[in-house]
Amino acid sequence: MDYLLHGTDLKLRDKTLADIKNAVLPSPDAARLDFESLDGHKLTPERLKIALFSLPGVAAQRLVHVYHAEKLPKETLEWLLKFLKAEHAQVALVLEADEWDDSTKTRGEVTKFLKKTGVSAPPPMTVFDMMNAVATGNSSGALRGLKVLLTNYEAPERLLGGMVWAWSNRVKGRVAAEVYKKGLLVLQEADIALKRSRFPEREYGLETAVVKLSLLVKPLKA
Repeated sequence: MDYLLHGTDLKLRDKTLADIKNAVLPSPDAARLDFESLDGHKLTPERLKIALFSLPGVAAQRLVHVYHAEKLPKETLEWLLKFLKAEHAQVALVLEADEWDDSTKTRGEVTKFLKKTGVSAPPPMTVFDMMNAVATGNSSGALRGLKVLLTNYEAPERLLGGMVWAWSNRVKGRVAAEVYKKGLLVLQEADIALKRSRFPEREYGLETAVVKLSLLVKPLKA
């Protein structure tokens, strides 16, 4: 059996790799002689062939571990797909990746032959996610999103720019013209507050704007 270890849970990946090694390579000699670890970055088909077609010395199988598998070159992935489709009882393969996007044709086909283990991180919060909450009148959700963005050291000026863009391009047309114009004034006030440091903490201007914008659209929710 061949495996794919992926995602942000490094402890889970390490434990799973250790469990596979213990199962495939049950003795210290086997773990020393029949285990090979390769960096997927710029790994050529020729180098991977040598690892996968070498015969085991002690154990029934060799174990080949490819880390940074997300960086495997296209030609190596294409060759690997052919390898996985064929019988290869002499070796077990483990691909390990921080992220594994199987939406591409070759990766998607490769993934079908692998047992997957891992948990991927949710996509990072963006100012547009926060403004989606604003557009539904969800002020508490929008404030939580703003806190995450500020914790991730997003500059207030940059966030305000994203808020203005989202209000002008994503919210406009979803609200009454009068509400849209009031929202622009709220954003203008926030811009002035940032430039003139009207609040003890600069992010307070953004928090005030988020709440005011949410209240503007809230009565219009279905």
